Amino acid sequence: MDRHCLLFCLFGLALPASAMDLKQAWDLLQYQGPIYRAAVHEKEAGEENRAIGTAGLLPQINATAYENKVNGTQRQNGIDNDLDYDAKGAAVRLRQPLFNKQKMSEYRQGKQRADYSVAVFDAKSQDAAVRLAERYFDVLLASETITLAKSKLDAFEEQLASANRRHELGAGTITDIDESAARRDLADAELIEAQDNLVVATRLLEEYIGETPESLTTLRPTFDTPPLQPSNLQDWLVKAQSDSPLIHARRYTHDLAEEEVNRAKAGHWPTLDFVAGYTAGESETISTLDQRNRYGSIGLEVNVPIYSGGSVSALSRQATANREKAWEELNATRQEVISGTTREFRGIQSGAARIHALERAVDSNEKSLTSTRKSFENGFSTNSDILDAEELLYGARRDLFEAKVRYLMSRLRLASSVGSLGDDDINHVNDYLGPELLVTQ
Repeated sequence: MDRHCLLFCLFGLALPASAMDLKQAWDLLQYQGPIYRAAVHEKEAGEENRAIGTAGLLPQINATAYENKVNGTQRQNGIDNDLDYDAKGAAVRLRQPLFNKQKMSEYRQGKQRADYSVAVFDAKSQDAAVRLAERYFDVLLASETITLAKSKLDAFEEQLASANRRHELGAGTITDIDESAARRDLADAELIEAQDNLVVATRLLEEYIGETPESLTTLRPTFDTPPLQPSNLQDWLVKAQSDSPLIHARRYTHDLAEEEVNRAKAGHWPTLDFVAGYTAGESETISTLDQRNRYGSIGLEVNVPIYSGGSVSALSRQATANREKAWEELNATRQEVISGTTREFRGIQSGAARIHALERAVDSNEKSLTSTRKSFENGFSTNSDILDAEELLYGARRDLFEAKVRYLMSRLRLASSVGSLGDDDINHVNDYLGPELLVTQ
């Protein structure tokens, strides 16, 4: 049984009938996600370059056979004689390169292309994990936004009803009613937008993993932000420059371009092949009519290039320019990885501080709303103050949820930047997801 099929069978047995978590989504992506599966096949195709490069140094054996019907005439001594005979034969030829610098360069390029395909797969695999998490958390954020939008809408509906009651009793104003209605209508519009965002986010997740989950697990109420290990940015930068699959891929591209320069210059060098053959024929030509011939040959063949119209020199210059281009692209990728690593490192550190600040902000806004309502009852606050306090509270709650998501994404992206993103990192983020179910349909 195919190992991917076996993994998915085991995954299916372990999958609960309720909610899908991030680890299960990752397993599903590896089994049937079209983006991930395409990367797997791309790697498999690229690894064949190793055998393709080796093939140029191995013996090349070819066999040919023919059987022809010959009709014609032959003039001898002024007399035309009819020709009507069968010509048939077979031959086997062997050619083994003994000295060929181009073939040696192609052999090394085959290994470099295979290594490049593995590095590209590592980069695409880790990028797929990051993109999966992004789409997964987009669904969670969209659902949380709907929950908060509904709560805000209910609060504004209640505030509108309260304003109407006060107005009927002569204690309120029409301005309070209009303000409450305006906030209620805006909250209703935000809810509609949030519902649309959830539909789109769910569809994007389905596109990535190949099916639509009925429900997902969402974030736990408790949220720890442990310090990074190592805690020094420089250590992460060193690791990124040595282990990043993006840098590895660019380095293989440069090595491949370097070898292409050698291959182009090898066009000036002679080649030496060992050749051998065996031929068997009957009536192969007019001169061998009615004869059966069996003969073998063995020897060395030298090919010395003298002039090719300047193509070898032009190809060498072209390859040299491409090598310099590959070097600059390697430097650019190295700088991009350094910038990305720095950004995500800072994102984790500042993200943890922002989460704690927003937790305090939510708590403060809850207290503020309670105080504002009491103050309103005593005549010291206005209806607008209550609406503002409610708006700030729900905004702080959404910002807190989004900050938690961004923190987790920064952890995954940092691991990806240094080339270490794997199942352990997925499991670590998955631990932040609890038993709460998020219904997506």
